[in-house]
Amino acid sequence: MRSINKNMQRPMFKKKSRSSSSSTIKSLPKELLVEIVASVASHSFVDLHNVKKSCKDLLEAAEDNYVYRRVSLDKLSFIPRSSNDKELSFLKRCKENQNTESLYREGLRECLGNENAEGLRLLDMAAKEGHKEAKYVYGHDLVVFIKTR
Repeated sequence: MRSINKNMQRPMFKKKSRSSSSSTIKSLPKELLVEIVASVASHSFVDLHNVKKSCKDLLEAAEDNYVYRRVSLDKLSFIPRSSNDKELSFLKRCKENQNTESLYREGLRECLGNENAEGLRLLDMAAKEGHKEAKYVYGHDLVVFIKTR
């Protein structure tokens, strides 16, 4: 794999063929690929998008529900654009898989816009999963909700 160029005394690496890197990924268990992709997604949904474009095996792993549960929504607008079907579909899938940030955002929108118990339920779910802002808002809204009854 590695050879020494005698003139320069620096290691030289032979190029690997594309098929060997592809077979390396194929040799990994699907659960490990899903965990790797979920870890990338937890830092940035942009990175998730890039991983999906890199190869078929990672694209397949990226479609696992666990990835949607862990994906970071930090760079997405708090109010989704209703004209963007891909974004709405992505956010819906995140919510269906109990992504805590998605639950928090939807719960907050429901509480502020419709003032209904569904918003409290979503905030409660996010809070129980450890979402700090959801814990604060849920506690505050629960007090207000109880006082108004």
